[in-house]
Amino acid sequence: MLTKKFQQQFERLELKYLIDEVLAREIRGRIGAYCSRDPHCPVSGVGYPINSLYLDSPGLAFHEAKERGDPDRIKLRIRTYSDTSPAILEIKRRRSEVIHKSRGIVDRERAQEAALGLTADLDRTPFLDDFAFVLASAGAQPTLCVSYEREAFESTVDEYTRITFDRKIEVSPSSDWSLSRPSSGVCCFDDHWKTDHTTTPVVLEIKCETGSIPWWVTDLIRHHNLVQSSFSKYSIGIHLSRARSGLRAARSRSAQVLG
Repeated sequence: MLTKKFQQQFERLELKYLIDEVLAREIRGRIGAYCSRDPHCPVSGVGYPINSLYLDSPGLAFHEAKERGDPDRIKLRIRTYSDTSPAILEIKRRRSEVIHKSRGIVDRERAQEAALGLTADLDRTPFLDDFAFVLASAGAQPTLCVSYEREAFESTVDEYTRITFDRKIEVSPSSDWSLSRPSSGVCCFDDHWKTDHTTTPVVLEIKCETGSIPWWVTDLIRHHNLVQSSFSKYSIGIHLSRARSGLRAARSRSAQVLG
């Protein structure tokens, strides 16, 4: 997943839309004139796996900032692309409509050490110092694991525009630093979505430079009447996990009463 030049810092616009699989196929066909398939997508299959461990304070300060709609907010996460890939530590800052992302690669076995700022002086970088400072200031700790499959396309007519389709979103509460995809306690967003829909959900993300949105992207949005969403995989994961925990607690209380 890291064959291209790795950007450590960048900023961009991110537009999100919650759509279904039928519309996703239509959009994928329409962008063919302007985009090529990301080389990281497998020849067989739709997309590549992403696993993100989100870090938050005990009071979920980062999640609550999203819920309030704070114009300036932050996320901390550790991302991997397989069971053997390096770990990517990320600080994602939103300032109004602009996303500022800074990140660094570490050996997955040293991810916790790096996040906590415990690396040797020779291995320290300004980014790792910043990550450790933000984590310590918030009292952040492993909170939620989010896994999904991403199909990605890159513009062939612009300096930078990226279209991604995220599917099969799964979330699981996490209290340790494991970067492996969880096998238990998993909540599937598809199951939640299908209580009100008959189709399969897809999260469409359009990412482009901050200067202006390309004309063909604007045309795409208008043609399909896309309505922008504030969808957050992390925050929806918190809600799904809480709902699951509440159901388990209710069942436990019922068992005690009936027992």
